[in-house]
Amino acid sequence: MTTASPTIDVADYILVGGGLQNALILLALAARKPAASILLLEREATLGGNHLWSFQARDVPDSAWEWMEPLVEYCWAGYQLNFAASSRWVAGAYRSLSSEHLAQIVAQTVENKTNIQIMTHAAVTRCDPQRVTLADGRIFQGRLIIDARGPDQNASRRGGGYQKFVGLECQLRQPITMNAPLLMDTRCPQYDGFRFHYVLPFAPDRVLIEDTYFSNNPTLDVDTISVNIIAEAGRLGLAVERVLRSEVGVLPMPALSTFHPRNEGVLHAGYAGGWFNPGTGYSLAAAVRLAEHLSTVALEDVYGKAWRQLVRKMRIQSHFLAFLNLMMFGLFHDKQRAKLMERFYLVSDDVIHRFFAMDSTALDMWKIMWVGAPWTPKGRSKRATAPQ
Repeated sequence: MTTASPTIDVADYILVGGGLQNALILLALAARKPAASILLLEREATLGGNHLWSFQARDVPDSAWEWMEPLVEYCWAGYQLNFAASSRWVAGAYRSLSSEHLAQIVAQTVENKTNIQIMTHAAVTRCDPQRVTLADGRIFQGRLIIDARGPDQNASRRGGGYQKFVGLECQLRQPITMNAPLLMDTRCPQYDGFRFHYVLPFAPDRVLIEDTYFSNNPTLDVDTISVNIIAEAGRLGLAVERVLRSEVGVLPMPALSTFHPRNEGVLHAGYAGGWFNPGTGYSLAAAVRLAEHLSTVALEDVYGKAWRQLVRKMRIQSHFLAFLNLMMFGLFHDKQRAKLMERFYLVSDDVIHRFFAMDSTALDMWKIMWVGAPWTPKGRSKRATAPQ
């Protein structure tokens, strides 16, 4: 990492923003195009921010594992869901990584590589097709500019609602035997839309507890929610000794797709470019696809046939997922929204994994629409418990 001017005069790729999206692009390019010159510009002191990213079994295509494998920090065999009237186990690898781990892997990758440079404390004020301008007036030239500066760069939410959460990584007073994530537990007081707890067991005495809301408004009382997490942890069988780290997020869940990529000029990536799952807020699956594309095509073919095919598929998925948000936030409220989410998880494991991976088939879409409808027979509930 450096705060000084890089020695690369003209880079093949200039990556604006040091979050998940551009970190994945850098790792993919380093693996597939080892001679490419890359300049990453990040306004903060470190890469990755303060986040924990999770992804499911199908989110990463087989072809990407050669460079994605080192990023896996935690891995479980599946996850549990608990609702008021039913519970469900979903089989299939569930993986997570932290900002710190992401930054460490990137640092190891670029070490001793003069053709790849990272510049921190570099606030970019303007992105043009072949150059970027910093707040201090410096200008860097690049053959392809990739702008992935995060959701705050996308001012238009386009209706819908928000997924908002407060997460506390906690040291426990007593070890637990929990060996898989609790992806969703709705057996908590419901307010401010649809509310649930999300728990990741990192170690017998260390867990992440998130209080999450699918809400129509972005307001988040962090202090109150943090207190409530500690107070309600006992219901989940968790005795909190102390809080190690906190994370806060307010992610848009648009009712109209924000995925409108161009076929020339600056490539807008990450949340700002609509490269995320509108129905879940998860971003890794879409980010990996873009990284795979950029690392497998020549620079002059970035916007070629493979790009058009990728964009066509992503556009279909994004529009479908945004339409589900339109219905959820516009038509289903309070208890209806909780029942809608419970009924969604009546579908098979494969349908769930394709949904998260933005890879739903036409039949999947029909099943999701039918299962989630108010007229779905109430008797179709599945009950399962997590394996010991």
